[in-house]
Amino acid sequence: MKYRLLAADYDLTLTGPDHRVTERTRAAILRVFEAGNYVTLATGRLWAGAKSAVSLFPEGVPLILCNGGVLRRSGSGEILYEQLMGDADARTVLDWCAGFEGAAMLWNREGLFSDRFNEATEVYTRLSGNTPRPLAPEDASRAGVYKILLLARADTVARARAQLKSASWAAVDCFTSSPEMLEIVPRGVNKGSGLEACARLLGLDRAETMAVGDGENDIPMLRAAGLGVAMGNADETVKAAAALVAPPCQRDGAAWLMENYLI
Repeated sequence: MKYRLLAADYDLTLTGPDHRVTERTRAAILRVFEAGNYVTLATGRLWAGAKSAVSLFPEGVPLILCNGGVLRRSGSGEILYEQLMGDADARTVLDWCAGFEGAAMLWNREGLFSDRFNEATEVYTRLSGNTPRPLAPEDASRAGVYKILLLARADTVARARAQLKSASWAAVDCFTSSPEMLEIVPRGVNKGSGLEACARLLGLDRAETMAVGDGENDIPMLRAAGLGVAMGNADETVKAAAALVAPPCQRDGAAWLMENYLI
């Protein structure tokens, strides 16, 4: 099978443990396009928080953001596809999050908002590079909600995840992107649905696609792709969902994959 498109996670996939992209990886991305094939980003970040990642790609590439909730064109930022959380669901989820310690963060088309300002908010601001604004009731519906994050201790996040997985009061899905962060998205939204939308935009069949990542939120796209690849540094659950394991990010595993399958 000739693969034409690779969807790659960013943190600890395209980047190393120092959160930097190596020159080998940067060069491999450009060489893929020179060979007439494609690489795209598949990240939980939104446009405002993905500037360093977006800059890796040539003009016009459909980028998978917000765990598949929105696709935007590199360069112009044009929205090509999006799935938003229902207004009632967003308000219900925020009310539910208020019952847990930590903080709830809401991403919508206008940016980032927080229902509380505390240590959890400070940590997220430092890691994401985005400063949230105070969350008002109308922010849950005014500009279209992409996702809601519950930031708390790992044991609290695990308890909240179990509750939400078994709940039927909102049309949402959830997953952990770190032990201290529960990501809540519209039902059916994941990196796999984003990969499928990206392939359609590029006129490619699913069988022509590859996906690579290291975290729980990457598993749907590994299963959706023609070839799902786990990084060598990935969790064992991610490796179990993949057909191939690449070298770890410390050894430029994403570049190795591009060099051997797309260039």
